[in-house]
Amino acid sequence: MKTLQQIIARKAELRTMLEEPKADLNAIEIELRELNEEQGQLEKRERLIKEAGEINKGNTGEVRENFIIGNKENLEERDDKYSSLEYRKAFMNYARTGVISNELRADATTMTTDLGAVIPTTVMNEIIQKLKSYGQIYSRIRKTAFKGGVKIPTASVKPVATWKAEGTLSDKQKKTVKTFIEFSYYKLQCRIATSLEADTVALPVFEATIAADMAEAIVVAIEQSVISGSGTGEPKGIIKHTTEIPKDQQITIAAADISDWSKWKKNVFAKIPLAYEGNGIWIMTKATFEGYIDGMVDANGQPIARANYGITGAPVRRFGGYDVLCVEADYIPNYESAVAGDVFAVFVDLSEYIFNSNLQMTLKRYFDEDTDEWIDKATLLGDGKLRDANGVLLIKKGTN
Repeated sequence: MKTLQQIIARKAELRTMLEEPKADLNAIEIELRELNEEQGQLEKRERLIKEAGEINKGNTGEVRENFIIGNKENLEERDDKYSSLEYRKAFMNYARTGVISNELRADATTMTTDLGAVIPTTVMNEIIQKLKSYGQIYSRIRKTAFKGGVKIPTASVKPVATWKAEGTLSDKQKKTVKTFIEFSYYKLQCRIATSLEADTVALPVFEATIAADMAEAIVVAIEQSVISGSGTGEPKGIIKHTTEIPKDQQITIAAADISDWSKWKKNVFAKIPLAYEGNGIWIMTKATFEGYIDGMVDANGQPIARANYGITGAPVRRFGGYDVLCVEADYIPNYESAVAGDVFAVFVDLSEYIFNSNLQMTLKRYFDEDTDEWIDKATLLGDGKLRDANGVLLIKKGTN
């Protein structure tokens, strides 16, 4: 078994190899998993040896909680300083008053009054949980934490299996990597209201409130950028990948054909690549679906698009055998309000969209002199792009 230093050195080498265009990603991933398992075993062994030594010295090992007589609160001691009770309380005080305490100043290299305070781990975990439950789009996209500026290669050719006679071997195939995606550092900010009374609000109530407010603001901003982000100062939205999406999959529907199933079947559904149709869904506004798609029938009068109601009473929308995800008009325009050439519907496998972020947010509190209000501004760094655009269809509005 390797030593801990050897494992760390090898992981650094693999990280460098990832930047090479011809890197074997599968082999690197397998080796990283094995190294992580070995590292975990070594660290566990060292921890047990250390704890055994403490016991021999008469100590009880690592103290998890200290109970103080006359005080109902227990002081938690954790490896993650951002989840400690002291830090969480200091953060709550900062969100209410704007004053940074010593706990928030602990990391002098990154913590300044201009930056604000790192949001506690407990609050971030709750925000992430709410993002997954609130966001219909966010819950479906792929989340990563690559270092910004690193080029992530994408495979352009898939290997092909061939039948060979007994005693013969198939030709070696090299999976070439000619394209890549690169993530930048874009700043996502949301302004939230945390004007809670210091004397009446408990820590759990404060954390639940601020998590709900942040999640609501963040999920809207991220999902808007996933669909229609410009790619300049924000993630690049699906409908903006016009150079990556095949031209014959950017389809214009004339006004006379918008409710004609035969036109949709021939010009749209026939162009969905077979390899991508399994996980694809339709994305459009509710007004577009209800006004032009729902109720569409084929030549025999059989319904092609419909809305059923599940056991919860919520509508379940389908079009041509695929789920329909309805979004707000600020994500993608309604068919009626769209001008000629605008995308009003998208067919996509959302797991092919990558949102890259460290998911560590900071909060800064300041006073707005113009409105005489305290403003709480949360900041998150992230970027997003389509990993594979070959299975995407963009449906554009045509002229009459």
